[in-house]
Amino acid sequence: MINDAVPQKEARWVVLVEAETCPRYEEDHRWQLVAKRAVPDGGRAAADELARKLAMEYVPREVKGSAGETPAREVFRVADGSWLVEVRGINAKKILCRITTAVLVHEGK
Repeated sequence: MINDAVPQKEARWVVLVEAETCPRYEEDHRWQLVAKRAVPDGGRAAADELARKLAMEYVPREVKGSAGETPAREVFRVADGSWLVEVRGINAKKILCRITTAVLVHEGK
């Protein structure tokens, strides 16, 4: 059995942002990690707050918006605590994003 538990005082929290790579709904959805934000202080609570902020504000590169405006979106809090966001730009392009808090348990060289 693999023990991947990280002692709480050593936990390195991050927020992961995934975006779909096949944005048309008739295709299979595939996901790609597009952003990884470290949370240096504040532990899980700070990671959860950053994830919420990104769910409300993150704009994928493929979505065009008006200068200075955040594109329209639907934001869902999923039962596991992650976020599912549909972002819509002025070009009517829609992109799904998943935003998740995580603990880094291993980092190779």
